[in-house]
Amino acid sequence: MSELNLGEQSPYRLDTAKLQWLDGDIPTASQFDDIYYSGLCGLEESRYVFLQHNQLAQRWQQLETGSHFTIVETGFGTGLNFLAAWQLWQQQAPVGAKLHFISVEKHPLKREELCRALSIWPELQVMADQLIDQYPVLIPGQHYLNFENGSVNLTLVLGDAKTSLEQLRDSDHPQWQHRQSFQIDAWFLDGFAPSKNPDLWNDGIYALLSDLSCEQTTFSTFTAVGSVRRALTDYGFNIEKVKGFGKKREMMKGVFTHQKKVPDNKQRQAIAGIKAPWYVNSNGSNQISVDRHIAIIGGGLAGVTSAYAMAQRGWQVTLVERQQALAEGASGNSQGMLYTKLSPKTGTLNQFTMASYLYALRYYRRWQHKEAVPNDQLAFCGLLQLAISDKERQLISQLQHAFGGQPDLVQCLSQQQASEIAGVDVGNPGWFFPGAGWLSPAYLCQSLAAHPGIDIVRHTEVLDIELSGSKWQLSGAANQSVASADAIIIANGRDAVQFQQTAHLPVKTIRGQVTLLNSSYTHSDLNTIICHEGYITPASNGRHSLGATFDNGDTDLSLRAFDHQRNLTSLEGAVPKLFKQPISSIDMSTLGGRAGLRCTSPDYLPLVGPAHNYSQFIDNYGVLRKNAHQNIATPGCYHPNLYLNIAHGSRGITSTPLCSELLASLICGEPHPLPRHLITALNPARFTIRDLVRNKI
Repeated sequence: MSELNLGEQSPYRLDTAKLQWLDGDIPTASQFDDIYYSGLCGLEESRYVFLQHNQLAQRWQQLETGSHFTIVETGFGTGLNFLAAWQLWQQQAPVGAKLHFISVEKHPLKREELCRALSIWPELQVMADQLIDQYPVLIPGQHYLNFENGSVNLTLVLGDAKTSLEQLRDSDHPQWQHRQSFQIDAWFLDGFAPSKNPDLWNDGIYALLSDLSCEQTTFSTFTAVGSVRRALTDYGFNIEKVKGFGKKREMMKGVFTHQKKVPDNKQRQAIAGIKAPWYVNSNGSNQISVDRHIAIIGGGLAGVTSAYAMAQRGWQVTLVERQQALAEGASGNSQGMLYTKLSPKTGTLNQFTMASYLYALRYYRRWQHKEAVPNDQLAFCGLLQLAISDKERQLISQLQHAFGGQPDLVQCLSQQQASEIAGVDVGNPGWFFPGAGWLSPAYLCQSLAAHPGIDIVRHTEVLDIELSGSKWQLSGAANQSVASADAIIIANGRDAVQFQQTAHLPVKTIRGQVTLLNSSYTHSDLNTIICHEGYITPASNGRHSLGATFDNGDTDLSLRAFDHQRNLTSLEGAVPKLFKQPISSIDMSTLGGRAGLRCTSPDYLPLVGPAHNYSQFIDNYGVLRKNAHQNIATPGCYHPNLYLNIAHGSRGITSTPLCSELLASLICGEPHPLPRHLITALNPARFTIRDLVRNKI
């Protein structure tokens, strides 16, 4: 890692709202010298301006079961508009419909400020408490929150509005900027007055509103300023001025018509420098039958979380597992860690791991609450990462600079503080993740797969897949039919390469052996997971889990006493005072454990997204071998309704919930839980493009 300049502003820091309070609990933004809402009438104002003038009650009454509706808001503020929309959704929307509410906020309120601001609305308190409970760590990026068993979803995007809205596009290529895989139905153009907050009222924002809208997308806003009215008209909206709320004389509402007066290239990027839109799926999810049947290959974490995400959306799911039980492959450890690694610098991998970790924390807490998961199957006990080397000790100060003030995410600790948290003298300082923990992957998979929309085909290996007409056919041994489905998700790890459509994928196999150690060998019951080069978990049912070895290309699944020795030696070197006796006195042949094969990719990001047509990619983008910046407008050619969810490595507990939600959003045409640049970074076709640019294929 290059040296970090501790004098620079941390890329993980946000300028939170600077508030003054009027009449006790009415927040005012000092940065903009403006109020968030009109005193104690704020809820009625929200209903009048945004709910009534987008005709939401009438539109939601007409929705069909299984449909979804998307609202995008340009200023989250106190969350009042979201809660008002959520309440109306409960009253008017049909069972089985889904609300997606996307809201951008550059200066978010702190949790305690949000509590205070929402405390004056008793009728919203049940929903407000749920929002506060899931309110994210205030770091830049998309935060995906689920309520009402997934029927209400909030994507809170913390950061600059223009940058954030641009990431909602499927593509930044001028020819494909209007093509969206999901529909925005209504805009809440909220934010402080145009004269006080011009960042939300300018041509760049208006162009994005236009690009992201479709026929009959509506909007409403409290303002009636002439410059805003004229600009929205120029960008394709039919505007109507109506009576404002309370003493306000006028406000605006409108609908998108596509009749633009501005040139198509106004405020757009030029063609030069735009990368080929290979990540745009020209096939999309097409020719899906009414029964919406999907087959998922692989019954580990990736497969089961994918199955659950699709079943929650009303799809009929067939989950095919070659073993008799679920989670017997790489997902089969008795205790899987829910954790992340932190870097003081942002980057694609770091942004993805952060987003997936924060979502996983919310996901498993909801699961724990809903299913009453017993303590011997899940524990949010925290995780302590020891700083043993000089480089790791230097990292502590860098993490403190980057994440200081976010104790819910990470805490930098002295040796004494670390020892107190662990319950044993750890001998080194470190950093602590208070929300982390462990869970039983097998228990999780069994619990999620019990969904009534999921049928499990056990002890069956899929050896071939073939598209016949609009249906995918799955075959096993002796060409026996296993299933027929509208779509497939391949989630069987390294075995994905056995299919002709995905044989080109550059996955790697890494063997890992876990050791199960009787707690009688240690001095104290650990209070938390301890990580060093390996890890040890608090005891469950009298045994600690230690691990794990890391051997590239090794596929031997037999237990090895030598690898038990490696795990114990590493732990003893890191935390010598943990053991009651020298590990040399322990008979390694008596220890339990298991070996598994992790599937990883060359860049350590999972492969999640549509499966591309390899030969067609070579034909369409072969010119990149000579010129990586060649202007190519051709979108990607992907196998219809064929998707991948593999290569999660040793972090499947953390990464699979968000990745499965991403896949479900792609398949179902919903807003995505990740920004475009991260979706592109996960796309399995990235390696084909990379190899073409490097002239390797």
